[in-house]
Amino acid sequence: MRLVSWNWFWFVLIGFVMGGGFVYLRGKLKEMDLKFVWYEWGLTIVGFLLFMFMGQTFVASFAEFQPRAAWMSLVFIGLPVVLIGAVVYRSVQKRIV
Repeated sequence: MRLVSWNWFWFVLIGFVMGGGFVYLRGKLKEMDLKFVWYEWGLTIVGFLLFMFMGQTFVASFAEFQPRAAWMSLVFIGLPVVLIGAVVYRSVQKRIV
């Protein structure tokens, strides 16, 4: 008897969150009539890639029955994602005012 894995669902969910976040960001930028400079786009792309890597590491660690490694990956990869997001947000806020 073959056991069907539902791990693919988590990857699809992470993809939807990333896609929805990008669409929301793009819509907000158009609404505010604001354009990112090159380093803000670079940091945003790095943030999205780190978020994707964090999600993949989290799901894969649980699939390998290593919950402690999964939660530690959220801490050690999630913190830079939050910091990058804050830096981009502050950079845009500084240009607006």
